[in-house]
Amino acid sequence: MLLGEAFYTTLFTLHGNPAIDSLMTYFAEYLVLFVPLTLVYLWFQGRTGEEDSLYSFYTVVAGLAVSYGMGLIYSHGNPSTVFDTLVAQKPENAFPSQHTTVVVASALAYFRRDRRNLGLLMAVAAFLTGIARIYIGEHWPVDILGSAVAASLGLGVAYLSWDGLEPVWTPALDLYDRVFDQVVARLKELR
Repeated sequence: MLLGEAFYTTLFTLHGNPAIDSLMTYFAEYLVLFVPLTLVYLWFQGRTGEEDSLYSFYTVVAGLAVSYGMGLIYSHGNPSTVFDTLVAQKPENAFPSQHTTVVVASALAYFRRDRRNLGLLMAVAAFLTGIARIYIGEHWPVDILGSAVAASLGLGVAYLSWDGLEPVWTPALDLYDRVFDQVVARLKELR
């Protein structure tokens, strides 16, 4: 924890600037919302977009499951138990950061599906989320590293099991597409 404490102490010296404090608090809490926004964006880009959206969602869920498992194996308190932080938290397990896991898993899934622009956007969001989560006092650096490991393992789970789940997701997407097309056709008739 010494390396984490040294890094946090250095980052802590930046506290006190209202603009930076507000921006980092915003990044820590809200950049994770890019994940559902990108899922919806992709969903309405045809069948390939639906598959990419579903793959990303699956990777995020797998990453979160790994993250929760890691938190059961190893735990420690958040920085607010040691330092006066921007966000005072009740003592809880800080390892790993679920916010960061979600954004990193999404970035990895997009890179895996050759959605490089979205992957890059989410990678930047993941980096900012991780730094901001440390900055406001929610997590130690090791929690962010743990998130990257959890997200990578989640991608591994998705990669290894995606094709085997095709008999489930292909008919589900086929059904969705048929129902959606019927709803759109019906709405056009009502005009």
